[in-house]
Amino acid sequence: MPSLMVFAGAEASTPVLSGVVTAAMLNGVFNEIVGLLPVIVPVSVGFIAIRKGLGFLFSSLRAA
Repeated sequence: MPSLMVFAGAEASTPVLSGVVTAAMLNGVFNEIVGLLPVIVPVSVGFIAIRKGLGFLFSSLRAA
């Protein structure tokens, strides 16, 4: 069972983020993430391809 720390005189606070963060904000964040996907996916695939190509080249040079 997790330990629970209780402070004397502490009142239960209301969640601050629920009053600040709105659905429109979360929708904007989601749209930005979806907008970055066409950039992130090709860059990561290209990075992996270059790593594999260099690994193959170096292993071929070592074997020669």
